[in-house]
Amino acid sequence: MYISKLKDLTPKTDSIIKKAIGRFILWCYRWRIEGEVLNAKKFIVILAPHTSYWDFLTNMGTMLALGVRNRWFVADAFCWWPLGNFMRWLGGIPIDRSCPQDLVILTIGKFEDHDELILALYPEGTTRKAIKWKTGFWHIARGANIPIQFLAVDYKKRASVFGPVIQPSDDIEADMKKIQTYFKNVTPRDMEKFAGEYF
Repeated sequence: MYISKLKDLTPKTDSIIKKAIGRFILWCYRWRIEGEVLNAKKFIVILAPHTSYWDFLTNMGTMLALGVRNRWFVADAFCWWPLGNFMRWLGGIPIDRSCPQDLVILTIGKFEDHDELILALYPEGTTRKAIKWKTGFWHIARGANIPIQFLAVDYKKRASVFGPVIQPSDDIEADMKKIQTYFKNVTPRDMEKFAGEYF
């Protein structure tokens, strides 16, 4: 298992317990980490494909093992006691998924209010087959003027692959096409559930 060293600007956790949990998860999965995390204080990580709940564990294990101090959204339905407390400790932010537009505005505000913030998001928004991927992450990055890093969950390689970084342009269709092209060559856990057009 290759654990790359985080650069100076990347927000880090000092929790030995979290790192140990992450490395244990990756060891159980026989999972590797490739590439490097962006050296920046604020950015969004988009993770794909997302065709199984097992993806959540590999992604969680990756971030914890690296020691990245990141946040991620979790449906409030999964935040019952005591699981909710554990989710928050790991970095989860409970959300009401019925108000996506409000969430974009609120998240832009969080990036503006914090000196350091890494937010990990699944563009598909579901483990079911997503006919059209969500673009909330793009609007957040655009509104907060922060970059987006790609993180591929590749079951052929059995690896989490930190890939390209883009700065959202004025053309959402061009940006989403670039994202689609990159993830199209990644092998998901469930091939039948991986699809989606962006525009």
